[in-house]
Amino acid sequence: MLDALRGLRCRAVSRRLGPGPSPSEVVRRSSGMERSVGLVGAWASGGALIASEPLLVLPDGVHPHRAIATQPVVDRLDGAGRGRGEVVGGGWFGWLSFDGPSRLAFYDHLLRFRDGVWFFEALWSDERDGLLQARSEELAALLEGPDATTPWTVGAFGGASMARHLDAVERAVEWIRAGEIYQVNICSRLDARFSGSPAGLFADLSHYLAPRFGAFVDGGDRFVAGVSPELFLRRRAAEIVTAPIKGTWPRADGSGSEALRRSAKDAAENVMIVDLMRNDLGRVCEIGSVRASTLLDVEAHPGVWHLVSTVEGAVRDDVDDGELLDATFPPGSVTGAPKVRSLDAIAQLEAGRRGAYTGAVGFASPCWGLELSVAIRTFEIAGTRVELGVGGGVTADSVPMLEWRECLHKAAPLLTSLGAPLRQDLDTAVVDPDAGQLAGGLLETVLAMDGACVRLADHLARLDRSCRELFGAGLPDGVASRACDLARTSDRGRAVLRIVRAPEGDVTMTVAPAADAPVSSSARTVRARTGLWRHKWADRRLLAGWEQGEAVPLFVAPDATVLETSRGNVFLLSADGALVTPPLRDDLLPGITRRALLDHARDVGRRTELRGFTLDEMRDCAPFWTSSLSGAVPIHVVDGVELPRCDEEIRRLGAALIPLANRRFVR
Repeated sequence: MLDALRGLRCRAVSRRLGPGPSPSEVVRRSSGMERSVGLVGAWASGGALIASEPLLVLPDGVHPHRAIATQPVVDRLDGAGRGRGEVVGGGWFGWLSFDGPSRLAFYDHLLRFRDGVWFFEALWSDERDGLLQARSEELAALLEGPDATTPWTVGAFGGASMARHLDAVERAVEWIRAGEIYQVNICSRLDARFSGSPAGLFADLSHYLAPRFGAFVDGGDRFVAGVSPELFLRRRAAEIVTAPIKGTWPRADGSGSEALRRSAKDAAENVMIVDLMRNDLGRVCEIGSVRASTLLDVEAHPGVWHLVSTVEGAVRDDVDDGELLDATFPPGSVTGAPKVRSLDAIAQLEAGRRGAYTGAVGFASPCWGLELSVAIRTFEIAGTRVELGVGGGVTADSVPMLEWRECLHKAAPLLTSLGAPLRQDLDTAVVDPDAGQLAGGLLETVLAMDGACVRLADHLARLDRSCRELFGAGLPDGVASRACDLARTSDRGRAVLRIVRAPEGDVTMTVAPAADAPVSSSARTVRARTGLWRHKWADRRLLAGWEQGEAVPLFVAPDATVLETSRGNVFLLSADGALVTPPLRDDLLPGITRRALLDHARDVGRRTELRGFTLDEMRDCAPFWTSSLSGAVPIHVVDGVELPRCDEEIRRLGAALIPLANRRFVR
């Protein structure tokens, strides 16, 4: 079948039909036709392309990249006077799946909307002369017909697991720290009940959001209805352009655009993907032609601000569209860097397949060229279910709860446009810091041993991250060198270096001898703590109020899961030797020693689990808490109840966390 397409000779035809209904309305009206497709927005220099009744559907077993590279021969232009390069006429339309069956079909005619006028365009062949003439008349009548009624309904969106997403983000950070990847895109999948017309859903969605790359595709057994803002590839002759989006900030806050401009994490994410896309395009472009023409532009999109960059190049003469896709697909902005290892990480960390989501949607015309968007902000409909993928890029600086909220921020304008709620258990309210906590500033307590700071870089990275989030500016230059100089003045042995960053920006430091780490501890449960605790507050009065007596406060969340102690993060040592600790949330601190212990476990091949657990489970395992000053401390009693003990194993874990040069100070 592809050979017949390759041997087809045709001419590019463009006939003016005149003004008519909006593109979204024409999508509604054509939804009953076979394999209808509607591309609405900035496609092909602006406007809309609407096709139906294909000449050929992608055969089973044919690689979609090879199909896209197969085109008929176009001899000349007939009709409206525009150059052949401005006529689309037809071509391959549909989607390329990230990790499932793609849906493509070849159309030799379509409706095109430009500058308020509809055109009938075709790749006119002698073999199809009569049929194309009939289709031209049929589609002209469609434009003059009555508005279509295409009702639809959706239910509340759920399906995704916040706990699973938090775990995946933190695992990704772990792999970044280990040097396996630099950045990776982590996604979750929302779903809801659906009934009615998929085309109707898309028409209403695109009318409400006015997307840059709106796309509706009837794939036979599945439908895609997307409102992507992101250009994956645009090829016109030798010129190739890609415009990756990395970096997101909600638009609800009037200062969001400036906050995004200041975000070091988002900028780093974007630049890494720009480099990846330059590398991908460099495989198929003329040497020296690939360049970033724009970098880190802040753009407004429905509900969010985005950082957008543009990479351009000149494709070599011997490279067809299939080879271009071989070099660049899937899009780098939804995979990570390096791409191959990031794809492995995605397969391991995400709960299921992505399908069309984060693949590409668009067309490849033998006249106009190739244009594909990244399939984000995209609903997939099959039977009585509708699914929406959401995700974001993870870097070494990523905060799991903020990554989860970024997913919800991206989903919010889409669900609002459908009038669809988010299931309550997924919609986590933003937790604001207490005014007193903010006024007191932020704190880091760093262990110094024999005059050398332990994990100073990690402590300062956490402090800097909190400063940027809470106060809009990071640490001043020179903090690390000041800390090292001060630590060297301490007596030989254990010392505690305290670093306080005031809200106004001043950084003060003190050093003092550190008490010996406790051998073990008892704990008592506290269930009244609420608020934001993923920052380390300098004002310790609230914690001090809970620290009455010898027992360490052990905080328990409203959902009955254990959080942390007032001194550090909590672990369980399970019967099979696995280390279990709660995932990072708003109500517990991302401890430096906690992270070091998880990294150590990875290095030695020890199994770890990031999940919540209750007091009952704690009483069946050997629990301990970790902190920078105390290492790993067994908890032998909770609320007067004796717990299982593995003190020697816990002691070995604590010893493994001390740098080799300082092991002589470990008790």
